[in-house]
Amino acid sequence: MKKILLIPLLLLVSLPVFGQIQIFQSTVSDAETGEALAGVNIYDQSTGAGTITDINGKFGLKAEPSDQIVIHFLGYEDQKYKASELPGNIKLKPKTDQLQQVVITASKERQQRTQVPVAITQISPVELEQTNPINLEEIINKVPGVMMVDLGNEQHSMAIRQPISYKSVYLYLEDGLPIRATGVFNHNALIEINRAALKSVEVIRGPYSALYGSDAIGGAINFITKDPTALPLYKFYGATNNLGYSKAGVLASNTFGNTGMLGILEYSGRKNGYREHSDYDKASFFFKMKNKIGDKAYLKTSINFIDYKTDMTGGLDSLHFYTKDYVSQYTFTYRKVKALRYYTQLDYRLNEHNRMKAMVFGRYNDVAQNPHYRIKDIRGTSDRAKGEINDNKFWSLGTVIQDQYTDGNLKLIMGLSLDYSPNSYESYFIEVHKTDDGIYDAYVATDSLLSWYDVNLLNVGYYTSVAYKFSDYFKLLGAFRYDNINYDFKNYLDASAYSGALDSKNSFNAFTPRVGFIVKVAPELRFYANYSKGFRPPEVGELYRGVKVPVLEPVYYDNYEGGTWISLFDNHLNLDWAYYYLKAENEIISVRLPDGSRENQNAAETGHKGLEFSIQYLLSPEWSVRLNGAKSQHKFLVYKPKQNQDYSGNIMPGAPEWVMNGELKYQPSFWKDSYFIIEWFRVSPYYMDLDNTMKYNGYHIFNLRTGKKFGNFKLWFNVLNLTDKLYATSASYSWGRQSFRPGEKRSFNVGMTYIIK
Repeated sequence: MKKILLIPLLLLVSLPVFGQIQIFQSTVSDAETGEALAGVNIYDQSTGAGTITDINGKFGLKAEPSDQIVIHFLGYEDQKYKASELPGNIKLKPKTDQLQQVVITASKERQQRTQVPVAITQISPVELEQTNPINLEEIINKVPGVMMVDLGNEQHSMAIRQPISYKSVYLYLEDGLPIRATGVFNHNALIEINRAALKSVEVIRGPYSALYGSDAIGGAINFITKDPTALPLYKFYGATNNLGYSKAGVLASNTFGNTGMLGILEYSGRKNGYREHSDYDKASFFFKMKNKIGDKAYLKTSINFIDYKTDMTGGLDSLHFYTKDYVSQYTFTYRKVKALRYYTQLDYRLNEHNRMKAMVFGRYNDVAQNPHYRIKDIRGTSDRAKGEINDNKFWSLGTVIQDQYTDGNLKLIMGLSLDYSPNSYESYFIEVHKTDDGIYDAYVATDSLLSWYDVNLLNVGYYTSVAYKFSDYFKLLGAFRYDNINYDFKNYLDASAYSGALDSKNSFNAFTPRVGFIVKVAPELRFYANYSKGFRPPEVGELYRGVKVPVLEPVYYDNYEGGTWISLFDNHLNLDWAYYYLKAENEIISVRLPDGSRENQNAAETGHKGLEFSIQYLLSPEWSVRLNGAKSQHKFLVYKPKQNQDYSGNIMPGAPEWVMNGELKYQPSFWKDSYFIIEWFRVSPYYMDLDNTMKYNGYHIFNLRTGKKFGNFKLWFNVLNLTDKLYATSASYSWGRQSFRPGEKRSFNVGMTYIIK
């Protein structure tokens, strides 16, 4: 009888068990990359209780089994699950709506691109995956108004709101940190980027010195690296083409408890290409680790190393270029680069309003060259020339400390950066032999020093950024930065040397503000406008190399910009445009002196204006089309290099009026995980000389890209320069001679990736 009475009692006691609160745990990752996602919002629709994922994408939430759990993260599609049905790994899909794109570079924090009044474009992980670039310009040139110029074997120059040039008017970042120190810009600096480590790329067009300091004038490009994955991932990949190129690499990543780790090794290079003297080798290593420290902090550490060597072929004269004779005049010139970058960052959430970041970083960089552009014929001889071998090194030690305060509609960021970078430079005179065919075939090194100096570079910067949302329809943003840049120059040669400046100390100070606003007219329509000021101090080479007295001042730039973002037809059609006017004062130019020598002087003013646009249309789930472009004008407002010369009002050389790119993409539903892409890139005619008398006709090129996943395998096939067009990536005219940098011939590129999860 007692047992019978106990049965209903036990049933009553057990009823609450089925509705009791439990702790449900899971991990959130990116569906495309597998990376753990930190800061994802997880909340219970029934109770309103919530939490966020930690640095390794993990979370735990108390809920009843029947409660609806929502997973929300900026830039990703929301997902909902019944608590009892939460998977062990939740894979979030990035949104395809361009207005919902999330960027980091504009404020150093995640936010929608339409929340910052600036022209910014992101190359997403999916675009990188489908492009499978051999060189970085294949992805950089997808951005409206951007032309990265291929000079062969990853060597390059850039044109963003500027003509094609080698000037230090661009800032190259890796995870928000400049890859080189102020004062030692190199137009080939993207050689030092580890392509294998890239997750996405963000390009800001126009001055952004208010946040990042010197050189962020024509634009700033931020290369964002991969993060450790939430679950084990191993990737093996390789590629080759018909022009001597090959690549092979391996990636391994996993999260162990509170620690996530990622490592990548890659080799790429070219052997026996169609151009003479055009081999190169590049080995790279990348490692990143993320550690969770308690509930409020995490530590992130990154190491990046590049070892690169290339032959330097130089340009072709008009005869060799148009007859497709790809001879190299230079048989011994080279460039060698070793680059090491390291940083450790502590991210600590003080309270619900304050988040502190503190970073320590280091760099080592060595560029050794026997450069073709230093080889000059000796007048009065037919078989002799002169050149130089040089070595430019620097190492860096620095820190960045930043505090972010958020309270309702107010967001305030304050930061301090310190960068100490000793730089050394040596160059030696060489005697060069020239054949009757005009080939520089041999050289003799000498102990004659042209330059030998050290410069200790110290850059201290303070920056503040504030954003206030007055309403859903109006947001005001402002920022400013103050930089104090010091050069301590020590010359080991006397005043009679090529670089004969006396020991000296030079200091440059700059205050660079930025202010802008955003007006939301409708959920799918926004306008923005901004004013920003940029600056760059004289480069070390401009200030001290080949001069007797350093006298240069910083160059300042004023930028006025306005633009629009609009999305129509249920986000199927996305448009944005930006109009800008950029004026530069105290431009540093090379001026010929009465005795025939040249000297760098602050002796020019330039004006730059243009309209940039992007149109993206999703025709159907299978078909999409994109058209990007820019119509620009770059003029000398004042430029009088000699008493009898006046180029004021002339168009600057290397400044095409139009740069455009387009893409038609087909992703068939009947053949899952496949794609077919046709690309088009157009550069209009431009002047090659200061007198505006010689023009290069520009070019069109087409590329074809296709790929398909088969389980753990992915195969891809790209045809670059589909029509085998003869074109020059850059063309110039000086001293009565045209010079062309030939673009790549048609290449058939094939690659394979094998993934183990």
